[in-house]
Amino acid sequence: MDKNVFDKMSDSYESFHFKDTELHMGNDTLYISPKLKLILGWSLFVLCCVLVYAIMGNPFTSMGVKEKTEDLKQEVLKSDVDMDETHETILPYEKNQDEDLNAFIMDYFAAITACDNQKLQDMVTDASPYSSDELLKKKAEFITAYDNITVYTKDGPEEGSYVAFVVSNLTIKDVNSSPYDIVVLYIVNGAQGFKIMNSALPEETQEYIAKVKGDKDIQKVFQSVEKQNKKLVEKDTTLKDFYEIISRRNVEVNSGADVNQTATTESKADDTDNNEPENNETENNEADNNENNGTDNNEEPPAE
Repeated sequence: MDKNVFDKMSDSYESFHFKDTELHMGNDTLYISPKLKLILGWSLFVLCCVLVYAIMGNPFTSMGVKEKTEDLKQEVLKSDVDMDETHETILPYEKNQDEDLNAFIMDYFAAITACDNQKLQDMVTDASPYSSDELLKKKAEFITAYDNITVYTKDGPEEGSYVAFVVSNLTIKDVNSSPYDIVVLYIVNGAQGFKIMNSALPEETQEYIAKVKGDKDIQKVFQSVEKQNKKLVEKDTTLKDFYEIISRRNVEVNSGADVNQTATTESKADDTDNNEPENNETENNEADNNENNGTDNNEEPPAE
């Protein structure tokens, strides 16, 4: 009686798995035992799993992290904290988490020093502040470069948004040292790529940014920047003179072109010194960038 298709499949399975497999190589015959086939099969399976994990990552872990982040963002929105004081961190920052975001921010500051208004108009949500390059040229007279940029980010309240705390080293004309600069940017990522929100933000978004800025982990960044800057001013007379000059001339030297892109000059840290030189900048300027420290100490903020 002819065997049906299931019997034939069963015979093939038994022949392959439970009997030696013969491989004819010219005049020679190679026999592969069932045990060796089992080992090779499992080895191949494990290798494939490792390759998939390396390329795609763990989808279950990624989903879990995303859900946790969303929960933390909601906790920030609902939290009742004093936005003028340091508080326990709810949503931890990530350091240089996105290469594309870092590249965008580097291009942004390069465009500022190059007074490239056209490029800046494409990088912000409100292009009107860059209709004239007068303000940028005034800043370029003092700050000629932003180097060693480090980006600390916390997810923003909107999907694809970031609150970015950008730390860099400034090159200042006629100043020997390269102090640190810290600026806060609110960045969205949409169909046109990254954009800096330089227009008026909704009140809820402003509160969210103020809350995450008061997180203890971010305040450590501000404290470190202020501490190192204070040390540098004490031993660098050219930097001290620079602060005194811009204080007298009331010149706005913040990194970003818009005040609402930057953080307040004073850290919420309990040990903030009210006589810090960065507070001798313009009276109404809210630029964080004047919370600087020196690079010659090779100390990188934040101090954790």
